[in-house]
Amino acid sequence: IKMIKMNLLPIREERRKERIRLDISVSIMMLLLIVLIGVYLYINISKEIESLQVQLRAKKAEDARLTKKVGELKLLKNKKKELEKKVGIINALNKERLSAIKIMEEVSIQVPEKIWFKTLRKKGNSLVIVGISLDDQTLSTFISRLNHSKKFKGVWLRQSKQVVLNQVKLKEFSLNCKVKAE
Repeated sequence: IKMIKMNLLPIREERRKERIRLDISVSIMMLLLIVLIGVYLYINISKEIESLQVQLRAKKAEDARLTKKVGELKLLKNKKKELEKKVGIINALNKERLSAIKIMEEVSIQVPEKIWFKTLRKKGNSLVIVGISLDDQTLSTFISRLNHSKKFKGVWLRQSKQVVLNQVKLKEFSLNCKVKAE
């Protein structure tokens, strides 16, 4: 039996050495595998970071471009508002001009032959007429015609006084009236 034991001892020793070599080999392989996995992950993460940085630069460039466009858009909106305001003013002026033309046309239709105007002044919807009439009857006819006109209402005589021009007695007058809204 002793011989068998002796023979087994070197085998056990061989097996133990073999196991140690195997453990060392497995450990080295595991370490190598871990290093390879680490290198792989590092490369992939580096590529991902680089890709994200490229995307970030592209997004920043796009953001700068869009910010510029927004600035241009705001400028255009301000110009549009300014132009709309100017167009509104022009339309209001055209309306006033047409209104003044229609008022003058209506006054010229209603005026009798023996009345001359010194001034016609329109402010808002009020019209002030200053002029000279041959007599009270002519002035009365003019006031009556304005009252019956489609364009005027509330005609009232502010002042009437006798004046002498070139040795002729005339009536200087001032009257107010309201212009009817169209």
